Amino acid sequence: MINTKSPKFRQFLDSIHAEIESKKRRTQNDDTSYVTENRLLKLVMEKPHLGPRAWCNIMGERYGCSLDIDTVISVLRSTYPRLNTPGDRDKILPLVKEAADAFIKGLNSGKAEDYKDFRKKRNAIFNSGKSFPRLICLMIFHRCPEMNALGDGNTVENFRDALSKYIMYGLSDALADYCGDVKANTAAPQSGKRDKTNTIELQQRITHLEAALERANMMLQDLQDEFDEQLSETKIQEMTVFFAKLNSDKYGCILDLLLQVRKGINQLKKQHVALPPEISGLFILIQKMTQFVIDNHIDPIMKPGSRRMIKAGEAELCDYEGSPFMDKNEEKQIEVFSPGWVYKDKDIRISRPRIKEVTKDE
Repeated sequence: MINTKSPKFRQFLDSIHAEIESKKRRTQNDDTSYVTENRLLKLVMEKPHLGPRAWCNIMGERYGCSLDIDTVISVLRSTYPRLNTPGDRDKILPLVKEAADAFIKGLNSGKAEDYKDFRKKRNAIFNSGKSFPRLICLMIFHRCPEMNALGDGNTVENFRDALSKYIMYGLSDALADYCGDVKANTAAPQSGKRDKTNTIELQQRITHLEAALERANMMLQDLQDEFDEQLSETKIQEMTVFFAKLNSDKYGCILDLLLQVRKGINQLKKQHVALPPEISGLFILIQKMTQFVIDNHIDPIMKPGSRRMIKAGEAELCDYEGSPFMDKNEEKQIEVFSPGWVYKDKDIRISRPRIKEVTKDE
């Protein structure tokens, strides 16, 4: 049990509160997208074996926010390492939990050896993926409500990967002090040793300031890199929206039509059918549009008209029409009416496949 009334714990809380508040000034107060994103990540870490639809429902119940399945998948794909598949979550989240639990164990015991154990588990994954510090921070505050006495657990929901990394440094430093065994020497120094003591203290202070400056410079560079990455992601999202509109019902599912028309043109060529010159330009236009889609690495997800067996987890990622699945292991035969499209380079879904259950009569 953490002795929340001890002066040492209060000092620990004040230390991390000052650290987090200093980072909060670097965030945009009117941007709530990070908050929703981090709340979703906390939910996924809490209930990793549910699926996107269940997470959407719980987010709505807890926070009153309306999320769709594609948004959930997009958030999980944006983490590094990625959390968008059950297999990846089974590998990644136990490592995050180990580091978070080791931190909380250090708070409970206040022992130097427990801090060292936390540092070992943290270092094992800290630099292996840029989202690990954020995941560890979120899990620590979620699993240790005593640390939220000053509202810092709510504040960390405003941070993405770059700032979370330096929050994690601050938490680690605070835990090191909390678990330290150096006792304050209240006795007055002897006159012959006073100058030497002052010199050592000044040297320690200079070393501390130099380390703080170096960390601040690193943080500024990381924030710039994250901003550049977000700018790039925004451009990708704009292109994704453009292609999504092309394949919307409003514009007649143009990407799907391109596949159908290209298939028809190839059949006509095999049959050596002579096309009237009045419409030959139309076929050239279709070929050029198809080449544009291919060059941008926009690929179909499924084969149109194909039939296959799927489970409930796969059906959740599609626009499924048919009877409900009784459990996650039940399989149903479906037919693909729209293949769905993905931006292959970034693994971003532009549109979901449209599938329908095949009944015995069909």
